[in-house]
Formats: sequence, C-alpha cells, structure tokens
Amino acid sequence: MKPCEREKNPARRIALFGGTFNPIHRGHLQAALDVLAQFRLELIYFIPSALPPHKRQGQLASARERLTMVELALSGHARLLACDVEIQRQGPSYSIDTVRHFQEAASPDGRIYFMVGLDAFMEIHTWRAFDLLFAEAAFIVMSRPGSGQWTPEMRRQVASYVQQRISPAYRLDDEAKYLAHPALHEIHLASVTPVAVASSQIRDLIRQGRSITSWVAPAVAEYIAQRGLYR
Repeated sequence: MKPCEREKNPARRIALFGGTFNPIHRGHLQAALDVLAQFRLELIYFIPSALPPHKRQGQLASARERLTMVELALSGHARLLACDVEIQRQGPSYSIDTVRHFQEAASPDGRIYFMVGLDAFMEIHTWRAFDLLFAEAAFIVMSRPGSGQWTPEMRRQVASYVQQRISPAYRLDDEAKYLAHPALHEIHLASVTPVAVASSQIRDLIRQGRSITSWVAPAVAEYIAQRGLYR
C-alpha cells in the first residue's frame, strides 16, 4: 500500500501526527500508542513535513529519507500509518492545508484529531492560519516527554494561552481535561508515557559515534548508518 492511499476511504476516528521526524524515535511511537488507546482511534497518520517553515534546514534529512524512516519505525503497527501528503504537495508544509486535505475525504460522521506536543502548541499562534485550524479539527495536546503528566499549573498556563491567542470563549471542563468552545472544536490535554529523548539528542549521539539503538527502531538505526545521515 502506498502512503496515504487509505485516506480516500478513511476510518471514522483518525488522528494526524505531523512533524519533521528527524529522525523518528521511540518517544514519537509511544506517544502515538498512548493516544491511540486513550481516544479509541482507528488510525493515526504520521505525516513528515517536506519543508517545515519553523525548522532550520542544516541538519534536516531529505523528506523522502524521513518518510522511509517513519515507514520502517511503524512496520508491524497496523493502526499507525506513514503519510506522504505534505511531501507530495509543493512548497512549505502548512498544517491547515493538511487538515483540510483530510477533511475533504472524511465521512460525514468522521472525527479528525490533530496531535501536537505541548511546546509546539504553545507556539501555534506563529503558524499560518492557526485560528482556522480549530474550526477544522479537535486538538490533542500531548504532555512534555520528560514528565508525562499534566500539572494543574500547566493546564492553567495552556488555558490562559488559548484564551489570549485563540479565543477567549474557550473554557476548561470541570476536570481540566480539555478546553471546550461553543463553536470551535475542543482541545484535549493528553498525558503520555514519558520518554526523555529528542531527535536533536539522537543526532548528537550519531555525530559522537555513539549507539542510538535504545532510542530508535533497529531498522531505523540501520537505515541511518547505511545512508550516513546526521554525520
């Protein structure tokens, strides 16, 4: 099956997990598995960005190499799929275009979530047409990799940010698990299993000639070595 082929007949409950995945690591995979279970999703699409507008290009593997690494990492996980929609599209990768792409193929009773880490979410006001995203899809904001849990203070900070930057009509529910809005989609605050690793740390290990097998799938480590990536 080609990446994203199933979008033409999508599952009813899916999530879109975008990122550079430079490279994809066990933290990405664990977060997806946690969200898959918590939200009873049918599929999660991993969507490598072709030209991420917020990233420096110096240490960025090619889009095709990053897509291949995602495919290798997801092998054996039937409900986690690699998607090349942003690679096929020309120009910079904007989330609003990707979400609308999936909405056009969604069934009337479908449900689309957009997954994003906490740190990236707290910069969402810098994204292109960020305010329109919340009319298109519900958000799943994942806790920081190092802690894994939301503290009351973190929830208040997110709520304040959302009200100031997105819409003052957003309100935390009584259990502070999500923010609701009378017209826009909700913003869920999801705790994921802590895996204290970042792609930048893996790239540093590679430059130092150290093993990365604790942090990436064996097939991904082999591919990186074969291609000489990040050296």
